Amino acid sequence: MFTFYDTEVFKFDWLVVFECDGEVTKIHNDKAALKRFLSTTQILIGYNNYNYDDKIIAAILKNKDPYETSQKIIKGERFGLHLNKPLTLDTMQELKGVGLKEAQANMGLSIIETPIDFNIDRKLTNEEVEQVFKYCKNDVLTTKEIFKKREDYFSSKFAIVQDFKLPATSLKKTNANIASEVLKVKKKKDADKTRLILTYDDRLMKQEVPKQVIDFYEHIQERFKDGSDYKELENEKFTYKLAGLEHIYGFGGLHAAKENYVDEGHFMQIDVKSYFPTLILNNSFLDCDALNIYKKIYNTRLNLKEQKDTREQSYKSLIVIVYGGLKSPWNNLYNPGAANNIVVNGQLIMTHLIVLLSTMCDVVQTNTDGVIVKYKPELEEQIIIITKWFEDRYQIEFDIDYIEKIAQRDVNNYVVRYKDGKLSAKGRFSNYDGGDFKRNSLTIVDKALVEYYMNNAKVNRTVINEWKKNNLILFQNVVKAGKYDGMAQEIKEETLLRGAYDSRFVEIQNTNRVFASSDPCDGGVYKVKKGREIKYTKVPYTSENCLVWNDDLSKLNKRKIDLNWYINEIKKWLF
Repeated sequence: MFTFYDTEVFKFDWLVVFECDGEVTKIHNDKAALKRFLSTTQILIGYNNYNYDDKIIAAILKNKDPYETSQKIIKGERFGLHLNKPLTLDTMQELKGVGLKEAQANMGLSIIETPIDFNIDRKLTNEEVEQVFKYCKNDVLTTKEIFKKREDYFSSKFAIVQDFKLPATSLKKTNANIASEVLKVKKKKDADKTRLILTYDDRLMKQEVPKQVIDFYEHIQERFKDGSDYKELENEKFTYKLAGLEHIYGFGGLHAAKENYVDEGHFMQIDVKSYFPTLILNNSFLDCDALNIYKKIYNTRLNLKEQKDTREQSYKSLIVIVYGGLKSPWNNLYNPGAANNIVVNGQLIMTHLIVLLSTMCDVVQTNTDGVIVKYKPELEEQIIIITKWFEDRYQIEFDIDYIEKIAQRDVNNYVVRYKDGKLSAKGRFSNYDGGDFKRNSLTIVDKALVEYYMNNAKVNRTVINEWKKNNLILFQNVVKAGKYDGMAQEIKEETLLRGAYDSRFVEIQNTNRVFASSDPCDGGVYKVKKGREIKYTKVPYTSENCLVWNDDLSKLNKRKIDLNWYINEIKKWLF
């Protein structure tokens, strides 16, 4: 059913590799063979193919020059060229810019690029063609592997399209766009004209919420009505000291945390279940027809969950993604006024909860949809009574988990250990058990910090143990040129004067796997900006001495890694 593919384009050559059920097909400059293959293909899957490969295939089929098409794509030119058959899916969709080479590096695979210049001014030799096929096949197999890792994302799409009898082409859409199709919404005209007109939840007890917080949002609304730019207004923040913590309010959410905080004892993590969907339903923050469909989806999901039906996750993703659609100008759901009202009401309701809890427990962390508090065991029953009353008052439901230890640098970087021994972490702590294809840089930092704070393990002991176990992927830092023109490494050469070095810059790939090096001749890694004068900007969080290793990690000589650099970097994170 699924065929994975990738294309490579040169001035006088184009190549495509397909893989389906373990069988690999290679096509080189043969349009007839390409047409025959596609005629028997149901669903074609690539990586970033919506932006590139699909258009290359369409160009070939329509007798357009694929190299010219490729250059237009690279330059960001817009043109109407689409591949309509077969249906295609993009494994990169909604991954927020994680390129294939970056994903491969994160997975510990070889990311060595083909040495053949894509602008080479002649036809490729047979040997070069085979070399390109080799790299192309590697990319196809990686695409297949990532597709498997994203199975839940695509399975959810298939289930929704099937259950709601949407056309097969809906599979190509983002989840938010599929949600708008399911809810049958039409784009609102002049949606921005009411985006900061606030509607408060009827259940909200304003008199028990600090007046200064209410006044902040009221003042924003008044200025909006007076003609102030909504973009500036929505970027404003308000800091208010609540329960002993500086709480930051704004249209991005509510945040507060005890910084550089480590403690053990009795903690509760009180989170609202499906907070934003509940606020949508409680306050009718969707148009009438869409709201009725949304309610049915919501109730169906609850029934499926009760029956332990696996389709429950598909419905959950549909329910949750609607809020994101409300904020997207490119989505028919676009309703920034509703989105702002959801966030503001969510913050005010959470503020009321904190006001009630702060009389009997210590607030450790606050987010828009939850709070962590430390309490005395004898007050646990009273806290539960308050949360039950609160649930009834606001028609919401809490998830309450018990924590025994927390280490928190700030609201975005922390780790907690629950009473059952399980860990949950965020930010620099989150990849303590290893990274994934989306992020896997310097995860030795995550690992060492969690071991230090949760298990009292010394930093240097964790670093050495992982090195001894050949868990070298924890030490890598995946770096890329991004918006720069390229990347380079400084190479140092020892002079006749002992301890002195001459240096030169050597161009390297746009995506690289970097380690701290023990070799003084290995210089730093830089991003390059080309112009009248070449400018080099050192890549942050990299050593002054870098080992660039883009081959398979199993071939790396680990003795070249400077463990002291990692130990020192980790210690900078201690608090």
